Amino acid sequence: MDIISEILETDRLAEQKLEEAKEKRSSMLLECELEAAEIREDAKNKVEEYRRKKLEESGAGTQDSQLKESGKAQLKALNDAYDNNHEKWENDIVAAITG
Repeated sequence: MDIISEILETDRLAEQKLEEAKEKRSSMLLECELEAAEIREDAKNKVEEYRRKKLEESGAGTQDSQLKESGKAQLKALNDAYDNNHEKWENDIVAAITG
């Protein structure tokens, strides 16, 4: 009987150790996922900071706003030219077609 009780006790201890190992594995997996998420977020922040720094160094931010302003000015000039000349242009086109 002693041998049977020892075998049963060994089996119980093995099951207990297996359960503890499963819990530890789950804990380690969760920890790894959290660390991976932290690393991804840190990398994302570093990339964004690098991009911002390079834009500042190159002056691209000011160039972008200058281009937008220039585009607005050119569009306004085209609209003004159309408003002032469209009737004359229409008449010239009709005259060229019919004449």
